[in-house]
Amino acid sequence: MTAGWRRMGRWSAWVYAVGALLGGGLVGFASSGIPPVDPDPGAHYAAVRGVWPELYAAILVVLVAFLALMPLGLALRDRLGPAGPGSELVSAAFLAAAIVGMLAGLVQIGSAQAIAQESAGLDSAGLKALASGDTIWSGVIDWLDRGFIIPAGLGTYWAGRAALRTGSLPRSWAWLGLVLSGFYGLGLASLLASDAGLGLLAGPAEGLLTLGFILSTVWAAWLGFELGRTARAKLSS
Repeated sequence: MTAGWRRMGRWSAWVYAVGALLGGGLVGFASSGIPPVDPDPGAHYAAVRGVWPELYAAILVVLVAFLALMPLGLALRDRLGPAGPGSELVSAAFLAAAIVGMLAGLVQIGSAQAIAQESAGLDSAGLKALASGDTIWSGVIDWLDRGFIIPAGLGTYWAGRAALRTGSLPRSWAWLGLVLSGFYGLGLASLLASDAGLGLLAGPAEGLLTLGFILSTVWAAWLGFELGRTARAKLSS
């Protein structure tokens, strides 16, 4: 692995880990005090307007984290080497995850901006009309978020398999990636089953995905550390 790829992989891994954890935490904190649309859409949109600056900054941080997945996938492909199709699939999966994740963030930030700018001063009928459009966009964002989970889970799975096969990264890191992909898969399957009305609750599924999200930051930070350790070993040899 060349020094340039090591440096790019190390920094992109850390940018994703810090950006995803910080941005996701800020989004959750800013959104925690927003009441539901029903039964009082006026209070809901007033709360959105109140936290719009914080939401705007937080989603921008998340967008930077998603963008970092592009060079991260390329660096992983270089590190894993000629491990069959696995290393190429890793790069393609993280590229797809970055694109879908950024689309989800852009739609979310656009929807929140429209609400913050257009909801002030609306009467009851106007607020109900805005709520109808907001429901549609919320559904789009939810499905884009689920679309992110598929390539992200596949990327971590293929990276873990390739690392176990080649020994190019620690086995414990590879197994963490496989566990992470399992959380993603179980969470997504549970959400789809809940959507289909099969009697499963969405709460436990979202809990699995939240745990997977936290594990993904650990996985990325660990990867950055391993790439940095490799660079230090090269310099000392």
